[in-house]
Amino acid sequence: MMETIIKNQFSTLAESLRKNVHSCGWVKENTAILVVHGIGDQVPLATLDDFARGLIKEYKMILGTNLKLTHEVVAKEDNGTLWFDNVLRLKNGNDEPFIDIYEYYWARYTEDKASWGDLNKWLQGVVDGAKHFYKKNGALGQVYKDESLFFDSSGKFNSFNYRFFIAFVARIFMAVDLTIGLLIKLLSFIPLFGRIAASLAQSLVQTFMHQLTNIIGDVAIYNVVDPKSKFYCVRTQIADGAIGALRFLMERTSNPVGFDNLKFALQNRQIDQVAYEKQLELLDPYYPSVFVAGHSLGSQVAYDAINKLNLFVNEGNISTYNRKGKSLLKPKNGICSQLKGFITFGCPLDKIAFFLRENVPDNQYIRQQMVKNYHGFKQRDLDHFNNEKSNKEYVRADCGLVRYLEEVDWRNYFDTRDYVSGGLDYYTGLTNIDCQFKSRKFDFTHGNYWVSQGFYKDIIQHFLNS
Repeated sequence: MMETIIKNQFSTLAESLRKNVHSCGWVKENTAILVVHGIGDQVPLATLDDFARGLIKEYKMILGTNLKLTHEVVAKEDNGTLWFDNVLRLKNGNDEPFIDIYEYYWARYTEDKASWGDLNKWLQGVVDGAKHFYKKNGALGQVYKDESLFFDSSGKFNSFNYRFFIAFVARIFMAVDLTIGLLIKLLSFIPLFGRIAASLAQSLVQTFMHQLTNIIGDVAIYNVVDPKSKFYCVRTQIADGAIGALRFLMERTSNPVGFDNLKFALQNRQIDQVAYEKQLELLDPYYPSVFVAGHSLGSQVAYDAINKLNLFVNEGNISTYNRKGKSLLKPKNGICSQLKGFITFGCPLDKIAFFLRENVPDNQYIRQQMVKNYHGFKQRDLDHFNNEKSNKEYVRADCGLVRYLEEVDWRNYFDTRDYVSGGLDYYTGLTNIDCQFKSRKFDFTHGNYWVSQGFYKDIIQHFLNS
């Protein structure tokens, strides 16, 4: 499947759905959607609410009063502790099938973890790394036809723009810090009310800086690659929670009690693997269709969860799939028959690949290959020139990991005035959709997806009308 770019203001989708009310627009099997939030002042269930309301609005136009909503509470277990997940269920009348919308909430892990000093130190590290291998990034962008501001219309890398941007970013934190300090000091010199004004300004600045630090801190914490960093365990918590949320949807069966009993019997050697797999065939997946949707930095969290799911399948660690990616419940089906779609919007994955990826020196060709193999899901070769032709020392290390999820349908929604997002050039097998939101010249459209009728219409028509 080749990557494509669709420029679409979604103008024709509404009419298309209205004409096909009875033949399209509703799922044909029980479906789960896992929504992952991005950076910002996030609160539990707000992302679920935003995404669900967008779908509901469009489904009401198709189904009218036939659309039914119910709040479901799903019991889950984490390290022996039982807890409950809140899920919204959408139904077409009273009949099966249904759509369950889940949220993966990760903001609690990063809140107040990073200080302004931590972010400044992290940013300087990013800048130093970017300066060190800007030629590599330029070559990479030219190979994969990067369309960002660092490349001209012919696809040639503009090193001046790149260096100017790096220099600007390197100084922005220090400049903001110095400017704010100077302004507060000047306020304190005002007769009579100076100290009061300075105190109030200091309080407002601290509140603003706290919010800004938490926003930027999300990016810094989740993109740390050094295991010695104090933030690495936080990143691990976020990533583990995401794959746990996805695994639950993939492994949930129509008879969870029977499934748990089977696992218990296998673990305690009351039955062997062959008997276990034969009994599993009597069960059905609770969600034959699963979709993952990630906004902003949440698209990176979601991407990592899908990538790790593939690693787990390869190692036989998904209880309903064998090591060849075949379902133990439905032996004829591969894993892409269940994980059917990946939805990213406001997605920064290209910018992360360009600026924040792990910088592996050219001579470390073994480490380079291992990093590439580990982060395999639809990712292009980010160290493409360290190969047999350009490195005389290079020796290929074969890897037995199989990419079972390459056929997952991925649609990436972006907008030219959403400066966080963009078309994804460093990934393959996806469709990039330029939403072309109606906006003014200096608008920032990073949040426009949540209220875009065309966005939800396209999701319904492309993913849920199956």
